[in-house]
Amino acid sequence: MLAASAGSAQADAELNVMPQPVAVHVKHLGWALDLYAAQVFRTKLAASLTGLTVGAVMVPSGLVLLGRADGVSRALVIGMVIGGSAQLLSVPAMWIPTRMDGLREAFLNRARDSDSEDSVKAFENEWRLAAEASLRKRAYLVTTLALLGASGLATGLTFLLAPEGVLGMSRKTQYTWGGVLMGVGIPLGTYGVRFVFEWSPEEVAWHAYHSMVFDSGYWGRRQGPPLSLSARGSFGAIPTPGGALLFASLSY
Repeated sequence: MLAASAGSAQADAELNVMPQPVAVHVKHLGWALDLYAAQVFRTKLAASLTGLTVGAVMVPSGLVLLGRADGVSRALVIGMVIGGSAQLLSVPAMWIPTRMDGLREAFLNRARDSDSEDSVKAFENEWRLAAEASLRKRAYLVTTLALLGASGLATGLTFLLAPEGVLGMSRKTQYTWGGVLMGVGIPLGTYGVRFVFEWSPEEVAWHAYHSMVFDSGYWGRRQGPPLSLSARGSFGAIPTPGGALLFASLSY
């Protein structure tokens, strides 16, 4: 224990760290939350403008082409309309208030005269819980989107490529349903793969804040809420008659 204390004191001396008053920690927490809010706003704004632009181009163009196309072309146009519609529908969903929005609002509206080390730790703990909740939601989202996307894509391709008569449908009906299912499956699967590797803003912000405040020791603080966000993945393939079965698993 004496050796550990001596090591910590030596590390503090090397970093020239001095314990900071509560006001400094409060100010730094406010800066971090403001930075998070600004980054999230820019990300949402860019994604919204992209979604609106893509949807505004694809949906009207697809509706015009829908009356001119037949067969395979009709299936592709239907997928185009559905893909554009999905882009438009995703825009309002981006602006739904999140747990972090409530946390920042509570921080801004707090009673200034009640600032203390305990209140700072309470906000930090709530931030950690929000990041962990976001990680769990991302895990469920990845699984759901991957299953729906793969199912939609596989079924859509089956309807498009199989001979006429699948489930008693005509060729035109098969092309229509194939285009619909592919139009749904491709974006869902794409988002599923994307969210495997892309952290949520809450996760990114908490990792950055934890590293700056606690891991570096620069602000005179070496103890904080645990950094308990982690994920592991594995991939594999099983040979099957006529091909292979690919699988992936994620543990959070």
